[in-house]
Amino acid sequence: MATLTITLTEAVTLGDGSTDRGTTNTQTETVNEVSHRIMDVGTNFIDIIKFGAAASAGTFKDASVQYLRITNLDASADIFLRVSQADAEYFVKLEAEDHFLLGNSLMNAIEDGDGSSTIGTTYDAPTAIDKISAKSSSGTIQVELFVACQD
Repeated sequence: MATLTITLTEAVTLGDGSTDRGTTNTQTETVNEVSHRIMDVGTNFIDIIKFGAAASAGTFKDASVQYLRITNLDASADIFLRVSQADAEYFVKLEAEDHFLLGNSLMNAIEDGDGSSTIGTTYDAPTAIDKISAKSSSGTIQVELFVACQD
């Protein structure tokens, strides 16, 4: 087992030049596997990360992910992420050089017209994400993936 240390820092000096705002937060996770990849993404959605009952080529084991980061490496184009499970999905826009972070591989999304959900007052039973897909807003651009798992 290894220890993954995650450090997030925001540093801001306000317009008066003397007022600093920002924080640094650090957390550690015990992990056994790490995957790091830089890949090209075009203008059609392609699967970039998959999740399943067991780890395999390009697939991470459900409930094993401790940290996941997707970074848009392009300086001008956007990336659109589609986070999916069997009957629901949500979308995220990553602007140039932006990041998307997850601390696990669970989600809960509401389908249009689903009046049975209590999301907003409680967190309904989340289920495993099946896959994350990505596409670019313009041409082929690069995305960086970093995933750390317990097993």
